Amino acid sequence: MKKTFDYKTLKGNGTKGLQFLAGINRSIIPSHVTSMSTSLEKMGIIRPVVISEISFLTGTPTNYIIDGQHLYMGLIRLGWDVPYTEIEIKNPVDLAEHLALLNNSSKSWSLKDYIQVWSNIRKDYVILNQYHTTYDVELSQVAQLLMDGECSYAQGGNSVTRLIKRGDFKVKDEQRGKYLLDCITDALKIIGRMDRGSNKLFISSYVSLINAHPNYLHTKYMTNLRANKDKFKLATLDPEEYKQLLNSIL
Repeated sequence: MKKTFDYKTLKGNGTKGLQFLAGINRSIIPSHVTSMSTSLEKMGIIRPVVISEISFLTGTPTNYIIDGQHLYMGLIRLGWDVPYTEIEIKNPVDLAEHLALLNNSSKSWSLKDYIQVWSNIRKDYVILNQYHTTYDVELSQVAQLLMDGECSYAQGGNSVTRLIKRGDFKVKDEQRGKYLLDCITDALKIIGRMDRGSNKLFISSYVSLINAHPNYLHTKYMTNLRANKDKFKLATLDPEEYKQLLNSIL
């Protein structure tokens, strides 16, 4: 494998430009371009734009930006030449893998960005995105529920995050995941939305309760929850306390 890259330069005031991966990579955010331009003026250029000549998207060989689209726009705004390096991308799977790997250490990339990239070649990611936009539940928890019907508060989120970034996320039981998300939505309507930590802990504890009781009756439990909803206002971020509280109204 090549360990160094040959850099080339694109004239900042030239007519030849680079294309963006519309619908695949993230949209350009003007404020990020402004921040990038400011950084370039203070520190100079410390890395190149990464491009690839791709023909499988439109049938015509075209140079697309694979990484560094905000850097590219920042350089164009300043009228500077654009240093770039080329990599080979053979097919859509190769493209998605390169996008995910190149941005794996980028703090600006969120889980939604990875989902957008992988959705182009993985149906499971399309399903995940649909449920995340439908239900007001943390993305990592939605992913866990669709993957295995569980919702760990401690380590589960980190584990599923790694799977999503690598392109290895799989929907294993969509029907069960949807049922649990519907139950969660009903419960949160009763006790009300709390802070992020409390929401995550409540959802995790509640899902564990449902999974631990095969004869769980949702309508009956919602009635009991409505009668005891004030108890959750005083609950602390203690998993054992939440477990006991939820079990006490079963």
